[in-house]
Amino acid sequence: MEKMLAQDEASNRAISGEFKDSDTYFRIYSPDPNQNLDLVISHRKKSLIQLIPGLSQLIGSDLQTDVSGIAIIENQR
Repeated sequence: MEKMLAQDEASNRAISGEFKDSDTYFRIYSPDPNQNLDLVISHRKKSLIQLIPGLSQLIGSDLQTDVSGIAIIENQR
């Protein structure tokens, strides 16, 4: 579910052009002056519910998801 939400966020930001500081943004070189592509990567972290007491202490870190979503942006510069 988190992966799907991260992908949805990346697609929405690519369409709207409103990015967050946590996003990664790359310009993709194209030799064609009419074809300019950019790539946006959205990052999403969320803490998980602790179902097994003491598991996070055993692992040595908090339990969380860390997923990314990507989208290609076609620009006309």
